[in-house]
Amino acid sequence: MYTVKFIAISFLTLASVSAQTDSGETFKTGVTVIQVPVTVRDHDGNVVGNLGKDDFQLFDNGKRQEIVSFSVEAPGSKAPDRSLPDDSAKPASSAAADIPERFAAYFFDDVAFRDIGDLTRLRDAATKQLGALQAGDRAAIFTSSCRVAIDFTNDQAKLQAAVARMVLHPTAVCSVARNQKLQLELLKALVHKMANLPGRRDIILISPGFFVGPDRAGEQSSLIDAAARLKVSINAMDILETTGFDPQDAEYGHGPGSYNVATNPEVLAELAHGTGGASVASSDYAASFRKLATPSSRYVLGFISTAKPDGRVHQLKVKLENARKLTVEARSGYVAAKESE
Repeated sequence: MYTVKFIAISFLTLASVSAQTDSGETFKTGVTVIQVPVTVRDHDGNVVGNLGKDDFQLFDNGKRQEIVSFSVEAPGSKAPDRSLPDDSAKPASSAAADIPERFAAYFFDDVAFRDIGDLTRLRDAATKQLGALQAGDRAAIFTSSCRVAIDFTNDQAKLQAAVARMVLHPTAVCSVARNQKLQLELLKALVHKMANLPGRRDIILISPGFFVGPDRAGEQSSLIDAAARLKVSINAMDILETTGFDPQDAEYGHGPGSYNVATNPEVLAELAHGTGGASVASSDYAASFRKLATPSSRYVLGFISTAKPDGRVHQLKVKLENARKLTVEARSGYVAAKESE
């Protein structure tokens, strides 16, 4: 078992998360349906949202699979005008406007930030973006150190104040077991926290990347499985830190007060593509926040897994019947989790 302590927020404990089954939707017959979120872009990078089930091919370890479920998740319409001065002036139908249309959790991987200049520019860009929060949006702030956290709200001042409290090399107040990855476990807890929220649910992960070794492929797969099944997308913002990746440092930083020193930005794209989110890498942080602020259409394909529960990695591949110069972003694999896990 493992524990995570959070500051100033009632958050889903990781102990309860560990009791969940995250390898897809399992029916009473034991059949498991693996969910595969997919984003399709044209040659200009624009999202294509008018495809149907028959446009896709899905392969598990090179063997074509029948797509047993298919859905298109498109962003909602613009939130209704909620700028009326007081309740007495609101029409009776305005009650529907009180239901948020999008929940965006900004997850700052502050234990991995190493440059004060980058942190300053991140705080400035995030402050500006949160100042443009729409009426139908709710945002939250979380950090991998667990030092800064504020639950979902549309109070721009509170969100901006939380961002301003982030510091370089924070003393972490949360921890996971040594055989687990801090960022993966916190993200997984956040996915479960957001599972029952209405509307669109997006995590915006801001990080230089973090190392996930081959012995932890199951952790990453479990996170992607949970996000795909619960319809929570992880959008990744690579802040392009110049510090190189050194596998020798990958295991440093597990207990309270420590922080990870190894970075690997590839994991950011893997999490984004695996959950139907967007991935952006730029030193223009304001532009990155703007790009990730608008959710895009995605498809969710489902297939029945007949894999033996042996803990092995299965390679997934999604293709289009007619590519037409389109590119596909989707999860690259899953782990057939052992029954004891």
